[in-house]
Amino acid sequence: MEKKCGKIPVLVGLAAFEAYRFYKGRGVFNRLRFKAQHEAVSSYIEAHYPGSRYSEITETDGGWSCVVMAPEGKIVLYMTKTPDNVFVFWEKSM
Repeated sequence: MEKKCGKIPVLVGLAAFEAYRFYKGRGVFNRLRFKAQHEAVSSYIEAHYPGSRYSEITETDGGWSCVVMAPEGKIVLYMTKTPDNVFVFWEKSM
Protein backbone atom coordinates (compact mmCIF):
# COMPACT_ATOMS: atom_id res chain seq x y z
CA MET A 1 0.00 0.00 0.00
CA GLU A 2 2.88 2.36 0.76
CA LYS A 3 4.27 2.10 -2.77
CA LYS A 4 0.96 3.30 -4.23
CA CYS A 5 0.97 6.39 -2.03
CA GLY A 6 4.47 7.26 -3.25
CA LYS A 7 3.36 7.15 -6.89
CA ILE A 8 0.39 9.47 -6.49
CA PRO A 9 2.42 12.72 -6.05
CA VAL A 10 4.55 11.76 -9.04
CA LEU A 11 1.47 11.12 -11.19
CA VAL A 12 -0.14 14.37 -10.04
CA GLY A 13 3.07 16.25 -10.86
CA LEU A 14 3.29 14.63 -14.27
CA ALA A 15 -0.35 15.47 -15.00
CA ALA A 16 0.23 19.09 -13.95
CA PHE A 17 3.33 19.30 -16.15
CA GLU A 18 1.45 17.98 -19.20
CA ALA A 19 -1.49 20.31 -18.49
CA TYR A 20 0.95 23.25 -18.46
CA ARG A 21 2.51 22.09 -21.76
CA PHE A 22 -1.00 21.85 -23.26
CA TYR A 23 -1.90 25.35 -22.01
CA LYS A 24 1.32 26.85 -23.38
CA GLY A 25 1.14 24.83 -26.61
CA ARG A 26 4.52 23.13 -26.18
CA GLY A 27 5.70 19.91 -27.79
CA VAL A 28 3.01 17.76 -29.39
CA PHE A 29 0.36 20.21 -28.22
CA ASN A 30 1.77 23.06 -30.35
CA ARG A 31 -0.08 21.91 -33.48
CA LEU A 32 -3.31 21.51 -31.52
CA ARG A 33 -3.25 24.95 -29.93
CA PHE A 34 -2.04 26.84 -33.01
CA LYS A 35 -3.72 24.82 -35.77
CA ALA A 36 -4.77 27.79 -37.92
CA GLN A 37 -1.34 29.39 -37.53
CA HIS A 38 0.43 26.18 -38.58
CA GLU A 39 -1.75 25.95 -41.70
CA ALA A 40 -0.97 29.58 -42.58
CA VAL A 41 2.78 29.18 -41.96
CA SER A 42 2.91 25.98 -44.01
CA SER A 43 1.26 27.73 -46.96
CA TYR A 44 3.57 30.74 -46.61
CA ILE A 45 6.69 28.57 -46.48
CA GLU A 46 5.67 26.47 -49.47
CA ALA A 47 5.16 29.68 -51.47
CA HIS A 48 8.34 31.49 -50.36
CA TYR A 49 10.78 28.84 -49.08
CA PRO A 50 9.79 25.46 -50.59
CA GLY A 51 11.09 22.47 -48.69
CA SER A 52 12.09 24.47 -45.60
CA ARG A 53 11.26 23.55 -42.01
CA TYR A 54 10.05 25.73 -39.16
CA SER A 55 10.09 25.65 -35.37
CA GLU A 56 7.22 25.55 -32.92
CA ILE A 57 4.96 28.57 -33.08
CA THR A 58 5.10 30.84 -30.05
CA GLU A 59 2.65 33.51 -29.04
CA THR A 60 3.95 37.09 -28.96
CA ASP A 61 2.39 40.35 -27.76
CA GLY A 62 0.48 41.01 -30.94
CA GLY A 63 0.53 37.69 -32.75
CA TRP A 64 2.82 34.70 -33.25
CA SER A 65 6.31 33.85 -34.42
CA CYS A 66 8.48 30.92 -35.47
CA VAL A 67 11.92 30.33 -36.95
CA VAL A 68 12.18 29.14 -40.54
CA MET A 69 15.20 27.01 -41.40
CA ALA A 70 15.66 27.78 -45.10
CA PRO A 71 18.63 27.03 -47.40
CA GLU A 72 19.37 30.77 -47.33
CA GLY A 73 19.66 30.71 -43.53
CA LYS A 74 17.42 31.13 -40.51
CA ILE A 75 14.55 33.61 -40.68
CA VAL A 76 12.26 34.74 -37.89
CA LEU A 77 8.73 34.76 -39.26
CA TYR A 78 6.21 36.97 -37.48
CA MET A 79 2.47 36.94 -38.12
CA THR A 80 -0.66 38.68 -36.98
CA LYS A 81 -4.30 38.15 -37.82
CA THR A 82 -6.59 40.86 -39.14
CA PRO A 83 -10.22 41.20 -38.02
CA ASP A 84 -11.12 39.54 -41.36
CA ASN A 85 -9.17 36.40 -40.28
CA VAL A 86 -6.34 37.00 -42.76
CA PHE A 87 -2.79 36.31 -41.59
CA VAL A 88 -0.22 39.03 -42.28
CA PHE A 89 3.45 37.96 -42.33
CA TRP A 90 6.77 39.76 -42.06
CA GLU A 91 10.20 38.31 -41.62
CA LYS A 92 13.62 39.16 -40.32
CA SER A 93 16.90 37.39 -41.13
CA MET A 94 18.90 36.03 -38.24
